[in-house]
Amino acid sequence: MMERVVKPEILDSLEASDPAAIRSRRDLRLINWFMRGEKWILEQLEGLGDVQKVIEIGAGDGHLASQIKEQFPDIEVIAIDLLERPAGVHSNVKWKSENVFATESFDNEAVVVANLFIHHLDNEELWLLSKKISNCRAIIMAEPHRYWFSKLLGYPLFPFVNHVTRHDMMVSIDAGFRFGELAGLLDIDWHWDERAGLGGIRSIAKKVK
Repeated sequence: MMERVVKPEILDSLEASDPAAIRSRRDLRLINWFMRGEKWILEQLEGLGDVQKVIEIGAGDGHLASQIKEQFPDIEVIAIDLLERPAGVHSNVKWKSENVFATESFDNEAVVVANLFIHHLDNEELWLLSKKISNCRAIIMAEPHRYWFSKLLGYPLFPFVNHVTRHDMMVSIDAGFRFGELAGLLDIDWHWDERAGLGGIRSIAKKVK
């Protein structure tokens, strides 16, 4: 069994204006399309019904937050990332350029979503995150599946992505999760449902009423 290993990714060390970073973020759009994690998150939000607030953590380029606002215009959408607000983010998305552990946005009305972000956190940071979000209504996550087949699925993309993406893709899989791990690392008394995606694990945890 592959042990979980969290290592720095090249993209996180590059300036936002670096051409390699710009290309890699474009590559990530391709990977997101391939994995269908964002589409699944939108479907889960629709299934929850009567959602008042959505908080995306690790919002990156803001694409998912913008999609949520477009599909659910009456929902308050907050996007949190260390990056400054990217160009093109939906004008009604509230953008917070801050560390997720510093934000005061979490409350019991919020649904937290994360697409390919949670795997960046080590086990101690996951425990800290669980304390931040423990009062929230639910968390919906699409993350890499730490499995040899995920790497096999990634190799055909190598000719179409740059060196940063090729490196970070494999590092992300090594930092990903197996079934049941997130429920243990995010030690919150929620109802968990997990399923496999294309190279990913899709998890939704709802507060136990």
